[in-house]
Amino acid sequence: MKKKLFITWHYSKGMESFLEIWKDYLVFFWNYFSVFDLFQTLFYPWKKDIYFRDWRGLHPLRWLQQKLTNLLARFLGSVVRSAVIVSGILIELLVFLSGIILFFFYIFAPLAAILSGIMLFVKFSFLSGAIFFVSAILLGISFSAYRHSIKKSYEDMMMDEMWKEKWFERVCRRLGKERSEIDGKIFENFEELKIFMESLKLNIEDFKRILAWEIKVQNKKENKKRFWTKEKLGKIAPLGRDWKYAHTVNLDQFSTDLSGWDPTEYRDVEVIGHENEIEIMKLILKRPQQNNIMLIGNPGIGRKFLVHHLAKMIREQRVEKHFQNKRILQLDLGMAMSSVYKRGENVEHYLHRMFREAAYAGNIILYLENIENFLGKDKSMLHPDISPILEEYLGIPTFQIVATSTVKEYHNLIEHHENFVKYFEPLEMSEIGENYCILILLLKYEKMEEKFPIFTFQALKSIVKNSGRYFGNAPLPERAIDLAEEVLLFWEKSAYPIILPKTVDDFLSLKTEVSFGEVKKDEREKLLNLENILHQRIVGQEEAIDQVAQAVRKIRSGISNPKKPAGSFLFLGPTGVGKTETAKALAESYFGSEEKMIRLDMSEFQGGYAVSHLIGSENDDRSGYLTSRAKDNPFSLLLLDEIEKAYPPVLDLFLQILDEGYLTDAAGEKINFRNMIIIATSNAGSILIKKMMEEGKNEEEIKEALIDYIIKNNIFRVEFLNHFDGIIFFRPLKRNELISVVKLALGNFSKKLKKEKNLEIYFSKGVVEKIIELGYNQTFGAQSVNRFIEDKVEDLIVRKIISGELKNGGRTEISEKDITFNSSRR
Repeated sequence: MKKKLFITWHYSKGMESFLEIWKDYLVFFWNYFSVFDLFQTLFYPWKKDIYFRDWRGLHPLRWLQQKLTNLLARFLGSVVRSAVIVSGILIELLVFLSGIILFFFYIFAPLAAILSGIMLFVKFSFLSGAIFFVSAILLGISFSAYRHSIKKSYEDMMMDEMWKEKWFERVCRRLGKERSEIDGKIFENFEELKIFMESLKLNIEDFKRILAWEIKVQNKKENKKRFWTKEKLGKIAPLGRDWKYAHTVNLDQFSTDLSGWDPTEYRDVEVIGHENEIEIMKLILKRPQQNNIMLIGNPGIGRKFLVHHLAKMIREQRVEKHFQNKRILQLDLGMAMSSVYKRGENVEHYLHRMFREAAYAGNIILYLENIENFLGKDKSMLHPDISPILEEYLGIPTFQIVATSTVKEYHNLIEHHENFVKYFEPLEMSEIGENYCILILLLKYEKMEEKFPIFTFQALKSIVKNSGRYFGNAPLPERAIDLAEEVLLFWEKSAYPIILPKTVDDFLSLKTEVSFGEVKKDEREKLLNLENILHQRIVGQEEAIDQVAQAVRKIRSGISNPKKPAGSFLFLGPTGVGKTETAKALAESYFGSEEKMIRLDMSEFQGGYAVSHLIGSENDDRSGYLTSRAKDNPFSLLLLDEIEKAYPPVLDLFLQILDEGYLTDAAGEKINFRNMIIIATSNAGSILIKKMMEEGKNEEEIKEALIDYIIKNNIFRVEFLNHFDGIIFFRPLKRNELISVVKLALGNFSKKLKKEKNLEIYFSKGVVEKIIELGYNQTFGAQSVNRFIEDKVEDLIVRKIISGELKNGGRTEISEKDITFNSSRR
């Protein structure tokens, strides 16, 4: 852009700007004093304060009294309006004359400054000093405006020019870097910039969004000082805009006028991602009939944002003429009814009084949150049904309501009030996207970040992403805001200078007791050696353990499907081969403890009550056995033992969990299973497995035959089997593996005695084989020998302790001769 000389700009663009500002002020004061509007309503009664005929027949005196009272109301209204009109016209004239004088000074300011400066140099006089002072001020203002006009807008600047700006430090911090850590030349080369962004785990689009946001913040800072702009003047509410509308004395006691002043946290809210909804809402409210709205959506989806944003637009005079004088009143119906009841007044009569005021005023939009609470939600005093009262007013064009409700309550309750709901236009809100959510977070923390950014862009992306996976019950943006608030509190106690993705990961790890973010050295070694760790508890089953370990590494690396459970496996095989023990070992290795396992014996969930037992019952207000535990322990392993014994409709429930990672309980709440590892075990086909093992078939052949058997016998549907991440076969234990199982069990028993009783116990050669000989049952697998150890070996030690043979700090040896068969205890 070619720069003009200051003197040239002063008499061209500068003069245009002066005239534009002068015109804006003339328009502002004319509108501020509402001259035209007040003149049109000069003889209107004050606040519609007139009396109507409330008698029958001929009553001359009452008629005369009414006319005189109404005439007085009009007279008083005209007096006040006249005073304001006259004041407005006088100030308008003053602004007009001042503008002429200042314009004259503006034209001659350069010449006047030179001449008066020379006169002051020759001989001081008050007149020459005053002229010089005024001229200098005007030239100073003009020069400041000139510098601003020749300066490039930030949007038009090249990257090397932006780099030199002081505010670009914010961009660097938003990237998680200090300016001193970045070579400015990177921003001049697209390929280098792309590589740099990738090193920060961002892309070019992310950088553009950061840049656009920080430019917006900087422009907003600079525009705060420009008080004379048309936009700033337009935000000042005019006088007397509501004088032609009626009083709402009773209504105002229990309402907040959001269009006058918003005391809530939503005061500065901007609608992001719901622009279409706000336009539809405005169109509905402008209708002459059926101009009431029902905003439908779950809490946190942004229903309040829409209403508070419209109120903000009215406050700042940024709406079309239809809404300029509207008052959005947030009515607390619950408090109103409670207060009136405590005062001993008739609640129904008071409601009629408030609603009549709203209808008669002519500029009221009532905002009622959770309207279902007042439509007989549970037939109690807390939730009365006032729909018959509202129906008397909803047909009146000047009686308008914006109500909110959840999707469930709207369909289950409100839709059944046919005479009530016909007056409303439903507007169902959808969840915003993740990119919009990041903007909402930036806007929410804008004031907090006035000095410098606190959240890096990578951290904001991590918050939005993880809020969906780990705090998924609430919709966006609420769940992201909730997580951001918790991360912020965690960060305040940490040593990080800004909030990085690592800050988010550390907080989530602390909150969930599950590792997040980059894999650290200790965890890396643990994951890479997971097979060996699991084999410390599981004997044999190499193929099964390998599959489980591979799946866990996949889950931890973050490449599993975020819309399904973290992992899901079906363990097939006979009893006592390590299926349940593998689940316990996995819970300990991945979630940190066996206590993080929810175990369900699916044989207990049979018959018609099974589903309600799992998800709860709305009729008797009973919580579900599964859903309540999953809600309390979202980061855990869910073990479904002997799932083939479950009632068929129960399998359909788990089909939904495996497919979507969610289950809706009886109360309508969505329970999140996406952070769980789900393992189902089944002993189906044990006889087939035994037969094929005796025939010498390999594991792959047995697994294929077993799955065919399960499908042919309709034990599980193909659809159900396909929803598992893996179907893992556990083969019967071999002789040498059985020996290892017994040694492991005896070793665990010895450690337990040493820890709890300070006793040392040893087992002589031959004990292991004796236990297998007397205790092993092929039908029950390893469980049979474990049970034998509990019954015989533990009983031996208990008898020695009770008899006094074994005391604290003592030691004993169990020999082969001590192991005897006792059929009564088998």
